[in-house]
Amino acid sequence: MKNKAVNALIEMGMPANVKGFQYITDAMVLFEEDKAWRSKLTALYRKIAAMNETTPSRVERAIRHAFSIVLTSGYLDAVERYLTLQRTTNGNLLSTFFLRLSQEG
Repeated sequence: MKNKAVNALIEMGMPANVKGFQYITDAMVLFEEDKAWRSKLTALYRKIAAMNETTPSRVERAIRHAFSIVLTSGYLDAVERYLTLQRTTNGNLLSTFFLRLSQEG
């Protein structure tokens, strides 16, 4: 799942050096391990923060910033393939991204 997420984020035009890139891939791995994480965003941010020695608020903000980059200046065809352009909350984008990655072979 991690490789799929990395490839998709790069395909969408997300710079690999933004912190949110790593946090999103971490979230995809956690979603794959236990789908319950999708309904517990606050706990998800805490878990990712602990994994990366940072704070949950920084994780949330970095993910929001990373998604903002691809939604405003990413490659639109790829963005539409993996994300939704409506209801662009972190939770919705993370869940949609995971579902779309899961559907791929």
